[in-house]
Amino acid sequence: MQKKKCNMKKKAMISKCMLGFPCRYDGKSKPLEKEKLDKLKKEYELIPFCPEAFALPTPRPAARFIGDRIIDINGVDKTDAFLKGAKEALRICKEEGIKIFIGKEKSPSCGIKKTSAYINGCECKCDAFGLTSKILKENGLKLISEWEI
Repeated sequence: MQKKKCNMKKKAMISKCMLGFPCRYDGKSKPLEKEKLDKLKKEYELIPFCPEAFALPTPRPAARFIGDRIIDINGVDKTDAFLKGAKEALRICKEEGIKIFIGKEKSPSCGIKKTSAYINGCECKCDAFGLTSKILKENGLKLISEWEI
């Protein structure tokens, strides 16, 4: 008896805004180019999730890291809400057997190579993980930047 080849795709959580969902702080999306999305869909079963929208409304004030806290542009500390979304992302990954996260760069949640921060009173894009990306990496997930697709 010949075994059938199993064409099961690996599951990958992806920043929901990159699939066209209007969940960003400004109520908009940042969809991937069709070619990049098609490439991902061939290799992965994409599981969309927005850790910020999980715990915060859309739209919402933009937020950046200040030290190890995430503060919105009105000076309100949103770290706990961002952490709640990051923990939910981790819970879903564990429950669904997801081992890969594809993140939106420059996001304080999903950034992999760059994230938004205020340093010495200036806004910048720092070489650092967003909070969700950091927590997922610490728990063994492979991270893929949108810039690597």
